[in-house]
Amino acid sequence: MSQAPKEPNKTVMASKPQQQGGEALVEKSRGLALVWVIPLIALAIGIWLAYQTLSAEGPTVTIAFREASGLEAGKSKIKYKNVEVGTVLSVELSKDLTQVLVTAKMDKHVADHIKENTVFWVVKPQFGLSGVSGMDTLLAGNYIGVEFGDGKPRYKFSGLDQPPHVSADTPGRSFLLSADSAGPLGYGTPVYFRDIQVGQAVDVKLAEDRRSVQVEIFINAPYDRLIKDGTHFWQVNAVDLSMGAQGVNLKVGSMVTLLSGGITFETPGLNDPDIPPSDADTRFRLHKDFASIAEGSYTVRNNFMLYFDDSVRGLNIGAPVEIKGIHVGTVTDIRLEVDYFSLKIRVPVIVEINPERLMPMNKGGEIKKFLESQKANIAAGRHPGLEKLIERGLRARLKTGSLITGQLYVDVDFYPDAPRQTLIYGGQYPEMPTLPSATDELMKNIGDIVANLKKLPLDKIGEELLGTVKGSNKLLNSADLKEATHSLNLALADMRHLAQTTDKQIATLSASLEKSLGSTARALEQIEPGAPMSVDISNALEELSASARSIRALTDYLERHPEALLNGKAGSGAKP
Repeated sequence: MSQAPKEPNKTVMASKPQQQGGEALVEKSRGLALVWVIPLIALAIGIWLAYQTLSAEGPTVTIAFREASGLEAGKSKIKYKNVEVGTVLSVELSKDLTQVLVTAKMDKHVADHIKENTVFWVVKPQFGLSGVSGMDTLLAGNYIGVEFGDGKPRYKFSGLDQPPHVSADTPGRSFLLSADSAGPLGYGTPVYFRDIQVGQAVDVKLAEDRRSVQVEIFINAPYDRLIKDGTHFWQVNAVDLSMGAQGVNLKVGSMVTLLSGGITFETPGLNDPDIPPSDADTRFRLHKDFASIAEGSYTVRNNFMLYFDDSVRGLNIGAPVEIKGIHVGTVTDIRLEVDYFSLKIRVPVIVEINPERLMPMNKGGEIKKFLESQKANIAAGRHPGLEKLIERGLRARLKTGSLITGQLYVDVDFYPDAPRQTLIYGGQYPEMPTLPSATDELMKNIGDIVANLKKLPLDKIGEELLGTVKGSNKLLNSADLKEATHSLNLALADMRHLAQTTDKQIATLSASLEKSLGSTARALEQIEPGAPMSVDISNALEELSASARSIRALTDYLERHPEALLNGKAGSGAKP
């Protein structure tokens, strides 16, 4: 039996061996048949191409938005600093229809930056108080903005409703402010320093204790170095109206401040190199205005109870408590209390007083000694300093703060004549003694006056007064009084006529007398001195002079007492 020659590289199908004389000889193949080489090469090329394709692609991310207006699969892009870094593959609703799930393919060169703190948001046209943004989307359509962050790799994100106001690479630092209420503060509220915007609010939310509001602000470099541990922050009021000794002061801020508010700050010791800038995320107090900074500097607050029997209409929570016009506390609560045993209604008012305001200046040593001596009483919850003031007459009473609005406030002052009282302990808060309000006291005094007036016999006094008036009227209208008046008028007319006549006669007499004296003087000049006739004439002249003086005295007397012409000198009752 002869053996068939071998044929290398030829695939021989397995078959039954052929026998000589018509039977085929079957041999097993050695190695891979040539027909499989080409498919293997094609497979290798395909694998290499697939590897090249997959290695060139970036990761796929899924972003959940509340809404995805303007995004289209295959068209919308993902941009970082206006450079395309990805493409939206699909836009579809979640199973519960509450979110829009956007699947996007990111470029490979940004794959290493997609971490858990990366944020996405939809960029669209926005018109706000801070300006206009996203205008390029009017032509190119909305797109997704991305801000890369740090952390662990992550591929599922929740998109932001608003773009972040501060980029991760913006130099500066964030700080936390605590406020009683948010007011107009919101996302993007500007932060000013001397009317220059140096930062903005990036987050406003309730604090963890739900009793205050926490505002996160970002201060751009290099202004962040202005923030130090003693920095005071307060809100900028668009309209600031104050009334003081200088009159009414009205300040109106800008329109942006009016609508969105603002925050400003002041740093004592700003140029002191020994005070370093505060660290990032340092917490500060945000005051409602500049005047509240002084209020916030007092940290010790003690509560006291005041009982008022009169009306508290016009007294509100937050009303001031003042001593000599200085704000020392605030009304924190107003209640109504009924005593069903005595059927008496009282109004308890809880006030919060800052005892640090009552500390005298430059006497810290004496105060320290006093507190040391009263250490046991203070530890027992007593207020020994206030007790001494109350013993000297310190009392609280309601007063009207404004006649226009009728608002009341609590005035604390000394009333030495008030009945002696003490600080009462044992209740929820120590009870300070009070006095009725000035208005109620005035009304009480008026009531007392009216009560005393009611006690007077007004009816009897009125009757007597009426009788007196009637008698006077009768007397005035009587015929005798009218006749006496007429007679008196006639007498006065006669006296006037007599006085006029007397004046004329006296004038004539005086002229004649002067004429006679003149003639006499000329005659005496012709008489020799020492002659008997001269002596007689001299005597006569003296008598004549005495007569003239008597006439002058009579004239003066009649001028002062003309009635002497009728009644005589003795009847006039006057001395000459």
